Amino acid sequence: TTFAVVAGAAGGDLAIEVVLILGISSVFADALSMGVGDALSTKAANQYALEERAREMWEMENNPEGEIQEMIEIFEEKGLSKEDATTAIMAMSKNKEFFVDLMMAFELELEVPSEDDNPYFDGLVTFCSFVCFGFVPLLGYVVLYSIDLGDDKVTILFIIACCLTGLMLFVLGALKTMFTIQKWYAGGLEILFFGAMTAAVAYLIGLLVEEVTGFGEENKCRRM
Repeated sequence: TTFAVVAGAAGGDLAIEVVLILGISSVFADALSMGVGDALSTKAANQYALEERAREMWEMENNPEGEIQEMIEIFEEKGLSKEDATTAIMAMSKNKEFFVDLMMAFELELEVPSEDDNPYFDGLVTFCSFVCFGFVPLLGYVVLYSIDLGDDKVTILFIIACCLTGLMLFVLGALKTMFTIQKWYAGGLEILFFGAMTAAVAYLIGLLVEEVTGFGEENKCRRM
């Protein structure tokens, strides 16, 4: 997201100060939005799962035969014979807490949240991760801001941002394959490709807006 902002600003030929303002504000605004969204969605999902578990527990206490029969039928659909399904379910139903969790997984396809699950901590992790990775495209602008790079300073900083962002996207894509069967280089190239597409669209839109409004030329005159 941050690099899309940087690319759009570069396409619009905006000043470095504008890129920094837009980029930094975008990083923290998006990070806060993602963090809060993650926390609230996780909290809502946990509340729903716990409510469903309480309902299943009530049904198990008030109609155990019906719940056991439902699970037997589910296990039969999974490929077990009626005899084997009945034997397995009858054995597991002796532990009510375990059996209710089993019903949650097989009947409702819901995961019961653990007691130490904190949605706000998840949101904080999302916020910090977004800030750390989202700041990468701006590193060149921040570090080299006060250094004289000549008339091509804006272009040089944008190229640096492209290189840093491309490297970060490839590494993230490669790391993602640790949890999949995808090859590491394929995962890296996949994320890099889609990130480049997003940046290209933002750059072209910025270029189009600059051509229509002439705002970039006006900025050049002011800088001169």
